[in-house]
Amino acid sequence: FVFLLTTSISEQFGLQQEGMEKASAQLEEKDQVKNEYVLRVTHDIKGHLAAVQSCLDPVISGMVGPLNEKQKDMVGRAHRRTTKCMEFITALLKLTRMKLTGHLDRERFSLRKTLLSALALVQNRAQSKSIVLNYHIDPAIDMIDGEAVLIEETITNILLNAVKYTPAGGRVGIEAKQDGAFVQVRITDTGIGIPPADLTRIFEEFYRADNARAAERDGTGLGLAFAKQVVERHGGRIWAENNPTGGSTFTFTLPAGPSATGGR
Repeated sequence: FVFLLTTSISEQFGLQQEGMEKASAQLEEKDQVKNEYVLRVTHDIKGHLAAVQSCLDPVISGMVGPLNEKQKDMVGRAHRRTTKCMEFITALLKLTRMKLTGHLDRERFSLRKTLLSALALVQNRAQSKSIVLNYHIDPAIDMIDGEAVLIEETITNILLNAVKYTPAGGRVGIEAKQDGAFVQVRITDTGIGIPPADLTRIFEEFYRADNARAAERDGTGLGLAFAKQVVERHGGRIWAENNPTGGSTFTFTLPAGPSATGGR
């Protein structure tokens, strides 16, 4: 009896597992179809937006003749909204392509130079708000394997968010250090922080925390989802937490590799 009961339970578990595997395969197939559809649609929309921008640019620059103040205002609004739409579509296109292909153009590159380049890209925006940018990079950290362009874009996006959501006169800092077999990068700010209920969701596509929407109306909700995809496809992980004294810290890790530091 015990043997028959055990056999029956094993068979039931086997059937359940088979059913779950089939359901998982169907979900993956549907996700693939969805991503391919999004890729086609966003590519088409990007083409139309590019055409609109190419018409607005010469008007804004005065190439087609002078505009009165009301015309300048209306054309300026159209140009700004088109630019925002283009940024959104470009981000969605990059994210969808990455999810579909999973391909990385890996190469040896200097993480130190990448971090400094990202800092330089946000320097002017930080200065315009009198925000102090600090950084500390472990002297041992330099060459790692990965796709340099994607990692720099990830670091830049997180830094730009930190500056965007930090009040004038605040501080944003970045630290990179060795953490066993990984390199750890931490970006800390004295900004508005993240509501605890939103901490587990901010890396979802299109999701924005309530206080972020209140502080900044414009935003795609794709920057952190993109960062998560980049970091995880490199074999690392990313997370966020609030600081005890206010603001937030975003941390991600990347595999150091066999020759990631200058000493190896």
